Amino acid sequence: MNIPAFTAESSLYRTNTRYHSSVAELRDAIPAGSVVAALNYDDTANCEACENKCNDQAFDCNAVATLTWTLGLAGCAIFGPFAPACAVPVTAAYALAVGVCTAKLAACTGICYLPGNRCCPVFCELGHCCSHGETCTTHGCCPPGQAVCNGECCPEGYNCCGDICCPNNCCGGTCCDAGVPCCGDKCCGFDPGPPPPPPPNNCIFGGAPCGPKCCPPGLQCCSYSPEFGADCRTSCIH
Repeated sequence: MNIPAFTAESSLYRTNTRYHSSVAELRDAIPAGSVVAALNYDDTANCEACENKCNDQAFDCNAVATLTWTLGLAGCAIFGPFAPACAVPVTAAYALAVGVCTAKLAACTGICYLPGNRCCPVFCELGHCCSHGETCTTHGCCPPGQAVCNGECCPEGYNCCGDICCPNNCCGGTCCDAGVPCCGDKCCGFDPGPPPPPPPNNCIFGGAPCGPKCCPPGLQCCSYSPEFGADCRTSCIH
C-alpha cells in the first residue's frame, strides 16, 4: 500500500521583488494568499522567515502523521487475515491527519500575508502590498521621501503640482519653468523692467514737442526730419 502524497508543502519563487504563494489551498481559502508584495531586503527576509516557520510546522505535522500511520499498519499486521480491515481505517485516519496539516499550513501562511503582517507591511489593495515607509502607487511602491502624484511615483526631489510631477516651483497648480518664482498663485512672467520715461517736454506756453523742437501753441507736430525740421500744422489730417 502506497503512502498518500503529502500536499501541504509550500514554496516561494522570486521575480525581482515580487512574491507569490504556490499553495492552491491558500489561494482558494484565504484571499490574502494572492497578495503580491513588493518588499525591500529587510521585509523580504521577514516574510521568508514567516513562510519558513509555517513550512517547518507543516513538516513536523506531516512527520507525526506518517509515523502514526506506519505504527498503525505495523499493529494491523498482527491480526493476520484481518489486517486489511484494520489498515483501511488506519489509512483513512492518516489521510485526515494530512488534511489537517494542509489546513494549518494554509492558515499559517495566510496570517503572514495579512495586511500589516510580515509579508504585507503596507496594504495597498487586494493583491498589492509595499514595504515599511513606502507609499502605494498604481503600478508598485514609492520609496520613502518621494512624492506620489496621480498614482505615480515622482523622481527624487520632485513635488506633486496639480496632477504632474514638478521639479520647480508650483504656483496654484501650475509647474513653473526653472528659475521662475510665484507671483501669487501664478508663475511670474519675465519682468522687462519699468517703461521708458516719456521724452521731456521743454516747450513753454502749451506748445507741442516735435523732435528737438517745439510747435507753437495750437499747432500739432505732424512730422520732424533733420533736413526740414518740425512740421507743425493746425491738423495733420490731409
